[in-house]
Amino acid sequence: MNHIQRTNYKVNETIAEKSVEQSIHMDIHLPEYCGDISRVLHCFAFANISSSSLSQEKIQIEGNVLVRVLYMSEGELFSYEQSAPFSTVIEHGCDDIGAVADVSTYVQYVNCRAASSRKFEVSGAFAVVAKLSACREASVVAGIEQEDIQTEMDLLSACSASGNAAATVSVAQVVDIGSDKVPMKSIIRTTAVPVLIETKQVSGKMLVKGELKLKTLYKSENNVVEYIENSLPLSQILDIEGMDETSTTDIKLTLISLDVTMKPSALGNMSLLDIQASVYMQACAYDCIDFPVLKDAYSTEYDCECSFKEVSVDRIVTTLEKNYLHNFTVGQLGDVNTVVDVWCEPRKLKADLENGQLVFSGTLSVYILYEDGTGTLSLKESESEYRVSESIGDVCKIKCQPSVSITGCDYRIQETGLEVRADMRVRAVVFECMSQRVIDDITLSETTLKKSSSLFIYYAVKGEKLWDIARKYKTTVSKIMAENDVSQESIPENKALLIWG
Repeated sequence: MNHIQRTNYKVNETIAEKSVEQSIHMDIHLPEYCGDISRVLHCFAFANISSSSLSQEKIQIEGNVLVRVLYMSEGELFSYEQSAPFSTVIEHGCDDIGAVADVSTYVQYVNCRAASSRKFEVSGAFAVVAKLSACREASVVAGIEQEDIQTEMDLLSACSASGNAAATVSVAQVVDIGSDKVPMKSIIRTTAVPVLIETKQVSGKMLVKGELKLKTLYKSENNVVEYIENSLPLSQILDIEGMDETSTTDIKLTLISLDVTMKPSALGNMSLLDIQASVYMQACAYDCIDFPVLKDAYSTEYDCECSFKEVSVDRIVTTLEKNYLHNFTVGQLGDVNTVVDVWCEPRKLKADLENGQLVFSGTLSVYILYEDGTGTLSLKESESEYRVSESIGDVCKIKCQPSVSITGCDYRIQETGLEVRADMRVRAVVFECMSQRVIDDITLSETTLKKSSSLFIYYAVKGEKLWDIARKYKTTVSKIMAENDVSQESIPENKALLIWG
């Protein structure tokens, strides 16, 4: 038909999702300032992406693996860490030059053994996951300009990526632990979490502000374990072509490197921390448009045939960057006499839809550094499952890849066990997945419909749509409404309708 009007829209599609496994093999030789190995408490591994480059057939990924070992040496606690770069390629086989890659990692396992009094042998594995998405353009029938054609319209909303950018932000600062604290003897561990504070956007540019929250656990010169907390500012302007003031944005901050060392003050004691860190900032802008679609059509004069297709679109329901508290108790402490430190690390987070609630759930690994009754330091591991929820309204199906970080952890010993409070920060962009059956084409026959001037009485039931009745009798909704004094497009109560055929 020459009178068909079409409209174009864009939709994001996942075109490939692949992963590769990377092995960890590391020999760690202790420097002279570290004590000999008496007992290994625990080994941790962290894999971070520093850059990724997408070409027509593959993704080139660079990063580093950090291994941290907590161990005892003749009754004293020591910590030592070592990093190693990695490089890998993921073949994706897609030729879409407009594709965007989202790359992430997760550690599968790590093992550590003392090969000698001065050497650790570390083995393990981690996965590198790449998800490729591309923006596709499609078209649908948006209307028909012909007097005898009756149309039933609907409005869909589709969000598609309009631009993206990434940058590495380096921060460096020397901080004093404070004159009220005993100088440091050694650093046990440092955790750092980048947190988004605010963004400001104009056409093509975005100012991203955040902070790097650090907690450093150290052993003082009098062999007491203490900690200090710091916060370093993060700021970066990102150039995002295709973004404007109305775009919805998703910002992801990832720590890719951290180096914290002791430094002597002017008095010669170890009371300064030299902090060097790098944070990878990623931003993606989304634009949403509403567009009309033709759900159904018929002619009041001719036989017609409609062909249909299924249109699937995603629209952003909400973006989250929110703090939650997770309180739990670790019971059966056993030989725990004094708790030295407690920290948590999140495992993979998932999002589900339950009765109008967006539910985030996952597991925290809990680590308790403690002294037993003899004063011997040990490490106890536990787990805690968590669930937090947000009201999301009338949504049937979602698409969401959330992330979670632990920004703080407090504890206290009670009769029931160790009460722990974990401060969690959840980040997520939530899409509603919508599917609509729409007309793709319509064909009219050359012969007119055979009509009579008969009057029909139709017994309509409550909730029945006037469109369906009008379509059956090849008349119009407006004529039925006028003839029967009906003002709504669905029947409010059982009613007999007069319809001219």
